[in-house]
Amino acid sequence: MKKNLTILLSFLLSLQFINSQEVTTHEYRHVAQENMEEYLKRETTYYSKLAENEMKKGNLTYWAILQKVGGDNIQKTPNVLTINSYNRMDEADLMWGSVEKLFPNVKPTDIHTENLCTRTDIIYLRKMNWVEVNNANPDRDFKYVHLIYHNTKNVGIHFEFENNTWAPLAQKAMDQGITTMKGWGNSIVVSPVSNEFPYSSASYDFYSNMHDALSETFSDNMEFPEGFFDNLEANYAGPRNSHLYRIIKVVRAVDEVEEEEEEEEDDDN
Repeated sequence: MKKNLTILLSFLLSLQFINSQEVTTHEYRHVAQENMEEYLKRETTYYSKLAENEMKKGNLTYWAILQKVGGDNIQKTPNVLTINSYNRMDEADLMWGSVEKLFPNVKPTDIHTENLCTRTDIIYLRKMNWVEVNNANPDRDFKYVHLIYHNTKNVGIHFEFENNTWAPLAQKAMDQGITTMKGWGNSIVVSPVSNEFPYSSASYDFYSNMHDALSETFSDNMEFPEGFFDNLEANYAGPRNSHLYRIIKVVRAVDEVEEEEEEEEDDDN
């Protein structure tokens, strides 16, 4: 009983923390292979600039475009993922609809991506936890990511393990150089949670190259106590949903701050 109360308290404190955080969306699309090059060109040329502009306004904190690596039924399943983190979720539709205003000399039909893809799913989440290798360089260290959705019986038990046991262990392993993982984080799924999408949380394992992402994560020097994963595994209600993605381009709000600081330094010189 005492253990259950501790888990519940830990989860409630986690919820208190995430209520102040931005809303993140995972937007999945299927892009035919013959359209992939043009689709990614438009995302990285036009929509990344719109994301930068919205970050300056304080509406957006993160934007990324990812391409799925491998998978099954690749001719029909989602193969592109866009991740956005919003400070102001209600501004989202107006935000993305204004992209052509930033490029008045480009035809709208050469900017928009709707005719090049089919949007299949959109998932809403809130960030929970994050750890990374010391002196991490996102452009160098975060090239590939395993995105894993978790179907659990009790999400509180799951987060109690991830946040209080797994995150410190992953941080220590990264600090000691006995894992190829460069970053790890997790999120709680806000919507949907249904028979079609039974997952209550997501986690992210970041790697600097594809080989590491497809190899053993920890070295032989890494030792796990006996029964380390038993309670975690017993809490699963169904299989994980895991896919590997190549990170094509990322825009972060912190990048905007750094660029402004560099510009001020240049002005001073």
